[in-house]
Amino acid sequence: MDIAVLISGVADPKWPLPAQPSVAALHTHATQYAALSPFDEAALEIALALRDADPAVRITALVAADEGLTRKVAGWRPDTIHRLDLQAIPRWDSVAVARALSQALHELAPSAGLVLVGREFGDYDDGSVPAALSHSLDSPFMALVLGIKRTDSGLNATRQGPGGLERLQIPGRALICATNDPGNRLRHPLMKNVMMAKKAVLPAWTALAPADATAPTLQSVSHAQAPVRSIACEWLQGSAQQKADALAQVLRAAA
Repeated sequence: MDIAVLISGVADPKWPLPAQPSVAALHTHATQYAALSPFDEAALEIALALRDADPAVRITALVAADEGLTRKVAGWRPDTIHRLDLQAIPRWDSVAVARALSQALHELAPSAGLVLVGREFGDYDDGSVPAALSHSLDSPFMALVLGIKRTDSGLNATRQGPGGLERLQIPGRALICATNDPGNRLRHPLMKNVMMAKKAVLPAWTALAPADATAPTLQSVSHAQAPVRSIACEWLQGSAQQKADALAQVLRAAA
């Protein structure tokens, strides 16, 4: 079985955003501090676990990021890895991103029976690319998947359902949207694989700009303003018993 894993990375939240935000500054920041998101890690770990269970499984990693993050992903030793250059695609247009990814999958991983992608792939946390990609691929879609295991009847996925965990049988080719969970926490790569990844040749695939001019154009960016909330409060003083009595009076008055 062939598996394709789509990875985009995020700007590492440990680093503060530029003091003067602009499109160029944010792009530079995201490139300089690129890291795997928890959902990228979950998608990759699910694929690695399937290969552990069946050595015949082959993994193709498609990384929509710069060479540094692509080389980092190569440290987990996918069987094939490509860097996707999506600079020509407006990332706030999920349909355009999905079309580009669909084309990349057809060209670079045509035999992939499963496509794994993190739940917030490459659209600045909108979370709409995986669903748009399933439509573009005309493929069944499973969201919020925590893990996949092979059984006698095929592949079963465990996902977060509205009422609890659900187990579903995967019908042939499918798009699996992964979410993070302690059970799919990404393993550490072997040091020898990390060293090999530093010397690996990373082929790049470049997406073409949309043929039409209907995509929205980004005009500017600015810091979000945190909402200001105010509420009257009272500082309780005295012993623990006095504070408890005072709090009880407040609660009785509010009841």
